[in-house]
Amino acid sequence: MNPKCVNQIRSALAYPGLRRVIRQRYWVLFQRDIWPFTWPIFIELTCVVMMGIISTILVSRLGAQETAAVGITDSITWVVISLLSAIALGGSVVIAQAFGRLDRQKAEDCASQVMSLSVLMSLCALVLIYCLVTPVISVVAYGATEQVMNLSELYLQLIVFSYPALAITLAGSGVLRAVGNSRLPALSNILMNLLNVAFSYPLIYGTDAFFPGSWSGLGVVGSGIGVIAARWMGALLILVCLVKNSVLRVRLQQYFRPFQRETLVEILAIGIPSSVESLMFNLGKLITQIMVAGMGTVAMAGNVVTFSVLLLLNIPGNTLAMTSTVLIGKRLGQHKPNVASQEMKLIFWLATGLLTLFACLIVPMAETIARFYIADDQVVGVVTHLLLINALMTPVWGASFVLPAAFKGARDATFCMWVAIASMWGGRMILGYFLGITLGMNIYGVWLGMYADWWIRGSIYFYRMVTQGWLSVYRRHSPRVN
Repeated sequence: MNPKCVNQIRSALAYPGLRRVIRQRYWVLFQRDIWPFTWPIFIELTCVVMMGIISTILVSRLGAQETAAVGITDSITWVVISLLSAIALGGSVVIAQAFGRLDRQKAEDCASQVMSLSVLMSLCALVLIYCLVTPVISVVAYGATEQVMNLSELYLQLIVFSYPALAITLAGSGVLRAVGNSRLPALSNILMNLLNVAFSYPLIYGTDAFFPGSWSGLGVVGSGIGVIAARWMGALLILVCLVKNSVLRVRLQQYFRPFQRETLVEILAIGIPSSVESLMFNLGKLITQIMVAGMGTVAMAGNVVTFSVLLLLNIPGNTLAMTSTVLIGKRLGQHKPNVASQEMKLIFWLATGLLTLFACLIVPMAETIARFYIADDQVVGVVTHLLLINALMTPVWGASFVLPAAFKGARDATFCMWVAIASMWGGRMILGYFLGITLGMNIYGVWLGMYADWWIRGSIYFYRMVTQGWLSVYRRHSPRVN
């Protein structure tokens, strides 16, 4: 920018009246665009995470081995979820931009294509993992006890049958949010998680508590059956919402149309880099899981419980990350990059402030929260220490995860992929191994490696936001800039 222009801008900002106008502008953006879209997602994620915490508590009451087994299985499932989410993300961005420029036909075509592609990928994952369950668990749970590995195999063989339902839910929710409807996905996901608890409790523990001597339940198998039933109910509800949705209606017969090359290319241009990023990220988490598994059952259980608590703490950040992807995509579809930049900065600082506040509030309650999950004193000690360390590192979370979500709304997915891979393997893996295993810091060293990953990627993403490098893809394809 011309130095003379910079001086003029600085002089203008010196006037209090202009600063009030800027603050008012951000307040209008928050009230008009961000808050109405965000609050249903916040309620949805809160209920989803709370139901997940309750599910973890239900299983943890069975014992540390069952808790570790579910944690191992969930780490594999999260790899599948991340791949399906990446495909759903690609569809959401394309739909949001098409919807922003009022191209309804393009939005409908993309909606049906992303749903079909997601289900196809989930079926491939189902067959592959079910057939290779033993070698997969032997790698992921390397170092775990034989009982933990057996329970993990049993639970994973059940959970894979919920993958197509997850594909429908993730892709369908993405379609609805892309056209500005964040309430229907919230309602369907809340109902799904309520059903999960309602199904799982009697299946895990039986009816002995109410009718002594009647039925003692299925244990960890009951938890798996409850998850499957709830996810399929949620998927059916999402399909009904798409059929009945007045803004963008997707009929069942549209899912059986042949794939359209042009639409798939657009979806995969975002989905493939995001999938690779998610795959590398979750592969790194799996390797971290292997490191932790070799540290014993206490470390494994502490790892699972702490991640469950952090899911709750990170709700504001995840909510605003999901919001940023759709809003940035919509603004660039309307050819309003300046408004997109303002919304991105506002969302980023909101996320950073809220996450820091939540992390500080959790510090005095860390041990109490840990005991709410599990009674084992050793596990409680691990969880308490990890939550305290996390509170110190939370301020960088927004830059690490909210900003790349916003960049993907501008189709800047390839850059995010390379940064995530480099920081994951350079920070989390190498430093985590060195601190945790080589220096003998155990699980705390592994987690410090994770925080190094946050700082590396957060610094790079923050610089890209400030320099507006995230608009490079948009500028190459759209000469209209305001």
